[in-house]
Amino acid sequence: MSEFEKISVEEARSRIGRRSKTTPLRDEILSMQAGDAISVSFYNSETGDGYKPTTVAQVVSQMSKDGALRYSMRKNTDGDGCYVMCIAKTPEDALRAKRGRKPKIQETVS
Repeated sequence: MSEFEKISVEEARSRIGRRSKTTPLRDEILSMQAGDAISVSFYNSETGDGYKPTTVAQVVSQMSKDGALRYSMRKNTDGDGCYVMCIAKTPEDALRAKRGRKPKIQETVS
């Protein structure tokens, strides 16, 4: 039978050799306060720098689900990047319709 070593999350992170490509973006977004905005460059195939628009959108969407802040992504006028804005959630945000798949409704058989 296998044995497992119990370690802390910090220790596990220090043992992981590869950081996610989106880690710098996530860290920058996490450091934002309500009212802040950052400029994010879109991916440039010549330099290899930047993020694809869909990647930024996914990160922003996922990070908006948790916590008291929500993030909004808006393309800049040049089209070579976007702005990520940090906005404080309001009570009305809880009433907004959720995006994505709607939950399946179980039908009762009589």
